[in-house]
Amino acid sequence: MKNLGLLILLALIIVSCQKHKGYRITGNVSGFPDSTTIYLRNLSTDETFDSTTIINGQFLLQGHLQDEPEQIWLNARVDGEFIYTNLLIGNENITVEGDIKDFPWHVNINGSKTQDDHNALRDLTKSFNIEREKLVHYYFALPADEQQKRSNEIWGEIRVIDDTTRAIRIAYLKSHINTYPGIITLGYLKRSMPKDTVQKLFNQLTEELKASKYAKVIDIYLNEKISQIGDVCHDFEAYDKNDQLLKFSALKGKYVLLDFTTAHCGACIQSIEELHQINDSYSDSLQIVSFYGDAKKEFWLNSLERDSVSWLSLWDGKGRYSETYIKYGVQGFPTFFLIDPQGKIIDKWSGYGKGLLENKLKRFKGN
Repeated sequence: MKNLGLLILLALIIVSCQKHKGYRITGNVSGFPDSTTIYLRNLSTDETFDSTTIINGQFLLQGHLQDEPEQIWLNARVDGEFIYTNLLIGNENITVEGDIKDFPWHVNINGSKTQDDHNALRDLTKSFNIEREKLVHYYFALPADEQQKRSNEIWGEIRVIDDTTRAIRIAYLKSHINTYPGIITLGYLKRSMPKDTVQKLFNQLTEELKASKYAKVIDIYLNEKISQIGDVCHDFEAYDKNDQLLKFSALKGKYVLLDFTTAHCGACIQSIEELHQINDSYSDSLQIVSFYGDAKKEFWLNSLERDSVSWLSLWDGKGRYSETYIKYGVQGFPTFFLIDPQGKIIDKWSGYGKGLLENKLKRFKGN
C-alpha cells in the first residue's frame, strides 16, 4: 500500500509539472532605463500576450504557449524608438543577453534549438538587413522634395537587397527544409518558386513538421485555389459573438465587404471610423463582415466593445493560420475583399488609408 501511495504521489507530481510547463525568458540587458516595459507579441496573431518591467537590467517573462514553437517579437519602446528582436521558441527556458544597441541583430539568445536554427538563418542575411534598415531610415529622414527626387534610386537599392536576401533564404530552406525556420521560410516564399519545387520540398518534410500550422499554409497553397479577383469566394464557417456557427455563403444577396482584421492591428483600428460610416451609408446594398485573426477569444470580444462594432463579426480561434486566411491569401492586416451579391470577388486590397474604403466602394454607390 505504501508503494501504491508513493506511485500515486509521483504520478501527481509528474502531471502537475507537465500541466505547468511553459516558457521562461530571463533577460540580462543593459542600456534600458529602469521600469521600461518589455512585451511579447505573437507574430501569428498580432497579439501582445505578456509583459514585464526591466529593473536593474533584468527581467523575467513566464507563461505558456498553446502552440509551439511560435514566432514572437520581444519588444520595448525607449525615447520613442521601437526596440525589438525576434524569437522562435516553444515552452522552454530562454536567456536574452545584450545591450540596447545590440537589438535587433546582435542579441544573444540561448536555450532553444529552434532559436538556434533561426539565428543561423538570420546571420546569413544580417548584414543585408542592417543595410536595408539604414536605407529606409535615411529615406524617411529626407525632406519631402528630396524623397521625391531620390525615391527611384533608394528604393531601387532596397529592391536589390530584397532580391539578394530572398535568394539566400531560398537556398537555406532547400538545404534545411526539415527545420522550423526552413518550413516557415517556405511558407513566406512559396510564390517565389515554381509550384512543383514547392511540392518536392513539402514531400521531404518529417511527419512532425507536416502536422504543424506552418506546413498547413503550404499544403493549402498546393491543393486549394487561392482567392483572386473574378473568382467565386471561398465558403467558410466561423462563430459570431453569440457563439453561433455561421456559414459565409448564407450571406449572399448583398454586396459584402469582407474585412480580415485583428484586435491590436493599428491600421485596422484606424479603419473602424470609416467602417462605421460605410455601415450607415450603404446598409441597403452592402454588408460588412469582419473576420478576426485573434487566437484568444477575449481579445476579439473586447475589441468589439472597444470599437462599438455593430456589423457582423466572425472568429474561428485559429489566428493567422486559419484555413480561411490561407485560402483567401491574406498576407497582412487589414485585407479587404469586395464581393458581389452572387459571391464573386470584384476587388481586393491590403492596408488602410483615410478615405480608401469610400473610394473603393464608389463603383456601386447608389445601388
